[in-house]
Amino acid sequence: MDLDDILDYIEQNLKRDLTLAELSERYHYSPKQLYYYLHGITGMPIMAYIRKRKLVNAAREISLGRKMYDVALDYGFETQAGFYKAFLQCIRCTPSQFRNHNQLQQLKKIDPKLLSLRKEQENMEEIKIRKMEMNDVNSLWENIFSGNTPEEVKSRVQKNIAEMDAGNCAALVAVIDRQVIGTVLVAKSQYTLTSHRCEFMDLVVNPTFQKQGLGKRLCQEGFASARKLGCDHVISTCRGKGAEPFFNSAEPFYRAIGMELCGRIPNGFQEPWGDRNKPLMATWYLCRFSSFFPVKRRFS
Repeated sequence: MDLDDILDYIEQNLKRDLTLAELSERYHYSPKQLYYYLHGITGMPIMAYIRKRKLVNAAREISLGRKMYDVALDYGFETQAGFYKAFLQCIRCTPSQFRNHNQLQQLKKIDPKLLSLRKEQENMEEIKIRKMEMNDVNSLWENIFSGNTPEEVKSRVQKNIAEMDAGNCAALVAVIDRQVIGTVLVAKSQYTLTSHRCEFMDLVVNPTFQKQGLGKRLCQEGFASARKLGCDHVISTCRGKGAEPFFNSAEPFYRAIGMELCGRIPNGFQEPWGDRNKPLMATWYLCRFSSFFPVKRRFS
């Protein structure tokens, strides 16, 4: 059974009235067989999965400024009230709250609450770096992963904590006064030939606290976590030249913390926003711990 094909078909037809019978006929499986297969993959009944995907995509359209009534009709909700209730249950906030939150982040408006914390801090030592916890979800959504829905952030945190418990990663957050203002995920490779490597992912610092050395502190803690995971190499990927105007390349930052360029991949990134016909250069940076810590190399 081609799972990717089924899920892609669902994504492409979210504005239609999809049914289990239609999917069963299209992919030549009995409704019962397809139901249990997809339930095992998604963790929920297939119609609940489709409804959730409708609401997540509706949330993104609302964040772009479309009227809630029009979006509700497009995704098959007969009343605005019904859409509102379903949205609140799935996304964990109201449509207007989601729109206002997303617009605030798109405009890069400084959060007065975070700005006040920045002014009150005497030095960077007041910012603590610790492992990610479930009670960080709301703060991560507000300050870090603002482009996601609250439910997506919750799922991400749950996955990271499960992987930490399994010894596969270290998910770190920078916190001041219970507000998460930075994060980095250090993920260990699960392939035998590269089991000595970790990768930096989700390295984000809230704009209010950028250019104060917090990114460097997160990476230093990340390097230490990589060593605890048994790794002596850390790699990271960033956007190369041409990232503007949507992003500034992080290449100068990685060079500044001592990582070395180890390769470029033309058209390695395809942004889901802006000019989708303009792929970006993906740049790989590497840290060998021999340049940071006196460790014994595992491979010649």
